[in-house]
Amino acid sequence: MIVFWVLNALALVFGGYLGARGLVDPKWAAQLVRLKEDEQGGGFAEFRATYGGVFLGLHAAALFFTVQWLTGGEAVIGAMAAGAAGAIAVGWAGAAFGRAISIWRDPGANTGFNKVSIGVESAMAVLIGGPWLAWGLGVSG
Repeated sequence: MIVFWVLNALALVFGGYLGARGLVDPKWAAQLVRLKEDEQGGGFAEFRATYGGVFLGLHAAALFFTVQWLTGGEAVIGAMAAGAAGAIAVGWAGAAFGRAISIWRDPGANTGFNKVSIGVESAMAVLIGGPWLAWGLGVSG
């Protein structure tokens, strides 16, 4: 079970890194997601908020609970960590699902970038949700 928690922590650090980078460098976030600021101005605030602050905040909170669980092992903290991990994992899985629907339905969306992104999003969902999935499947140890 500890392996799932360690992989969870590493994936949460990666997600937090993406958020921190987006918060500090919204042009990088815009390029990563292949969107651009609109003509109205202030569009980089959206990249900082969504791809920066939301990503950083969610992953940092879940990482806090995971570290608490890894260092202290209290059942309540473990339940909170697993719940936070489950919710974030579903978000990553939802992103992969939405991208898959786009490949299926939208002309021109069947690109290498989208296929790789589905792989990354799916891996993040599995890695972050690993402790939750292991608990749900009754894996112990």
